[in-house]
Amino acid sequence: MSKIEALKLIGNTPMVHLKTLDPKPGVEIWAKLETANPTGSYKDRIVKYMVEKGIESGEIKKNTTLVEGSSGNTGAAVAMIASSMGLKSILYVPDKCSDEKVAIIRSFGAEVSVVNAPASYEAAAAERAKEDETFYHIDQYNNQLNPEAHYMTTGKEIWDDMNGDIDVFVATASTGGAVSGIARRLKENNTNVKVVLADPEGSIYKPYFEGKENYMDYKKPFKVEGAGKMAIVKAMHFNLMDEAIAFNDEQAIEMTLRLAKDEGLMVGGSSGGNVWTALEVAKKMESPAKIVTIIPDSGFKYMSKIFNPLWLREIGLGHLADN
Repeated sequence: MSKIEALKLIGNTPMVHLKTLDPKPGVEIWAKLETANPTGSYKDRIVKYMVEKGIESGEIKKNTTLVEGSSGNTGAAVAMIASSMGLKSILYVPDKCSDEKVAIIRSFGAEVSVVNAPASYEAAAAERAKEDETFYHIDQYNNQLNPEAHYMTTGKEIWDDMNGDIDVFVATASTGGAVSGIARRLKENNTNVKVVLADPEGSIYKPYFEGKENYMDYKKPFKVEGAGKMAIVKAMHFNLMDEAIAFNDEQAIEMTLRLAKDEGLMVGGSSGGNVWTALEVAKKMESPAKIVTIIPDSGFKYMSKIFNPLWLREIGLGHLADN
């Protein structure tokens, strides 16, 4: 029997056709299923890539502690990869991070601190990383290895999975690394591929992209995790976007629940936002087309929230639990 290490299980995830969501003849929606990665999200890709590059450069050594701020998925990837490499890790997460995500991070032996809003969990990680010369800050929001990782892996896989037959790519952005790296790869292969940014209402990405001078005024709380941002970060490359479409919590969560019931896919809220936006794009297509989106993480990380009727009622979406 051949020996396979956990890190070798990262990437080469399935591409699935969302069969119940074809809005008209010839228009199809496909999704890259990143739940198949070891920690159940596409963040495994960027952390593996960054750590390997850090080892190559000599910045990461045997006694290094990885430090990062994360909404949860990158934290799990950092903790898992540190564990598999014999390294230590310290993670800072926001208070809206699901209990499941925090538990997963801790299960890998990481130190976890929950930062209460409006304090910045990214800033807390950056400050902590300065305390010791053996600490290495992943800095996913500004590190250009983030989009590069998706350019080298996810984007290439999507192109190959679809045999180059892609008309539109749709994705949310938090760090912006995935949508930017994938967009760059797809547009290099075919300049006609359209890239649509799916952005939750309350994030500043869409108003910033659209050139609104008061884009910071659009900030407001939202429940979907791992999508949208309250600040502009360097890993997000707006020049690669063609359009931005906003979705709200109800639209994203309703689609997330629908994907479980109709497609057999347990996914997170950002996945629901992605697929809802992809469907909106599909409705406007006037000719046969293939629209590709991405499923960033697993729904099993949100059993205490999105799939919990009590939580849905608490946030005013109890009618979704009754459907």
